[in-house]
Amino acid sequence: MIVGRGCFARGSGGFPPPPVARPLRYARGQALALTLPLLAVLIAALWWAYDAGQAVTEKRRLAQIADAAALGAATWQARALNFDAYTNRAIIANEVAIAQSVSLRGWSRYMNDLLLKTAVLTAWIPYVDVATASLQRLWMSLDRGLQPGLSAFEGVTTLIDQDLAAAQRAMHLATAQVVPASVREVLRRDDPRIELSPGGEAALVAWQVEWTRFASFYGGAWRWRQKDVLERSLDGFTTRRNNTWRPLLGVDILRLEKRGGTDLIGFDTWRAVDTLSEHQRRYLLFGRMREQVPLVWSAVQSGMATAARGQHGNATQVNPAGSRAALASMRRDRIYRGLPSMWDLSVAQRAQFDPPRIPVRIMRRPASAGGAAEVFGLRSVAALNGEAHVLQADSQSSPQSASASDTMYALAVAVSQFSRPVARSDGAVEKPSLYAPFWYSRMASSTVAERVLMATVDGDPLWIASLPR
Repeated sequence: MIVGRGCFARGSGGFPPPPVARPLRYARGQALALTLPLLAVLIAALWWAYDAGQAVTEKRRLAQIADAAALGAATWQARALNFDAYTNRAIIANEVAIAQSVSLRGWSRYMNDLLLKTAVLTAWIPYVDVATASLQRLWMSLDRGLQPGLSAFEGVTTLIDQDLAAAQRAMHLATAQVVPASVREVLRRDDPRIELSPGGEAALVAWQVEWTRFASFYGGAWRWRQKDVLERSLDGFTTRRNNTWRPLLGVDILRLEKRGGTDLIGFDTWRAVDTLSEHQRRYLLFGRMREQVPLVWSAVQSGMATAARGQHGNATQVNPAGSRAALASMRRDRIYRGLPSMWDLSVAQRAQFDPPRIPVRIMRRPASAGGAAEVFGLRSVAALNGEAHVLQADSQSSPQSASASDTMYALAVAVSQFSRPVARSDGAVEKPSLYAPFWYSRMASSTVAERVLMATVDGDPLWIASLPR
């Protein structure tokens, strides 16, 4: 048998050696090709998580700033209402003091006249004449010092009332401008990048209109409101200085009727009248009792001259002759400046109470957005619908060039509420007024009307604005 050349070379047992496996040149880099897409997905997920976290944080921060701005504005509004209440109470208290001063001056003149006539009648009675004459001289000296001192007190007090009323008017009118300014100041101090949205500006304008309607200015002929409160605050000595004596041991044939009181005539004059008259029956033993002889009278007036008459504790009806004699000898002065004009809740607001709400809607434009764009250097990202959302707008470009959907908004509403810190001891419910300083501020939920108003101005979908928040 002829065997080919080299047939059994390098073999063992006559068989050829097995082939040697060699690495493939083009199989290198397969793990890297799989890792890069996975890394891209992880980076994208990290980007979305970071940006979502930044958006949530920024949204929460916007909400806190809106709450602070709204609550600060409502606090100023509550302080303005409390200032109105404090000044109203102070003015009424001062007016009561003026009425008491005029009453004391009138009563002092009445006592001076009474002691003088008593001293004349008892001049023939031993020892009694000396006592009555001494008492009359003592009272006359007291009255001479009392009259100018009380007149000066009335002049100072009425000037204080006018100053308080002027301060109240300035405070109330300035509140309409201070509240919006305070909202903007809070935004500026917290973050200059945040501003009121157009809807927020419109809401503050609506608040200014409501503020002007919330309370009424009672001045001129409308001062009947504070006059009514004042007259119900007067004490018994001021309103009715009345008494009746029956000298004949209770027999109702002869009576001495003392009638007197202090009235606010119109709105600019305090007048005190005191009279004492002797009353008898018309036909001595029968018939109705009527005034026969005026015995003692006095009258004091402070303020504008007027021919109008008052009641003065029914002196004009019971002692008409004595009242005419008192008015004829009345001491007049023009120290009193009149009942001041004041702010109080309007009739409509007292019937249907609804304090002005302060809605604050703020926004942060995408030009000031941060988040992942600042970290990864990205300017925009494509959404599923193909719309490009701006992540970081160029500082030189206009903020309006960014999409409106990228603007963040926050809404907060605050209100000033009336509530007594302690319940009344008589169990009565005190209604809101500008005579009780029990106003405080609190946060409130926004209404559909407020959201629709601001959404319409800002261009948001109305169906989103109508959702409860």
